[in-house]
Amino acid sequence: MVKEDGTILAGNRDENKKFKVFEDTTEFVTNSKMNTTITIVGTNVDLKTRENYERLAHMATHGQVRAINPVHTSVDGDTVFVFSTEEIKSPLNSFGKYFETPDWPLFTVDVVGNTAAKAVQESIYDACYKAETIQFEGAYKGIVPSTKDI
Repeated sequence: MVKEDGTILAGNRDENKKFKVFEDTTEFVTNSKMNTTITIVGTNVDLKTRENYERLAHMATHGQVRAINPVHTSVDGDTVFVFSTEEIKSPLNSFGKYFETPDWPLFTVDVVGNTAAKAVQESIYDACYKAETIQFEGAYKGIVPSTKDI
């Protein structure tokens, strides 16, 4: 996991607690199949079409890209699911006639998508900060340390 300032928040470490780069963990990553991040994004905005929801999911993956390295490799299952309660039909109409055009959902998707990407990124950081060290036989020295133990 990579923080906004580029420092490493969590990840594979060597015996000196130094983080390993992706190239040093290729064998583990390709053989373990334990590097999947599943994200669910919910909104109350009605985005009108399936294509807009697909665009929202695509934009939300940028939060994973900002926080995880490597991400979306051929051996993991990193993905984002989205849903909406569709309670709010035209959230940007209060900003003027420009948003009352038939094209308003495209800008709405941009606004919701960028917000979702930031929320995804922050949720990944939050998960790292709240994680606890666990015992795991397949891990280096039998433990998966949390960020609290760095």
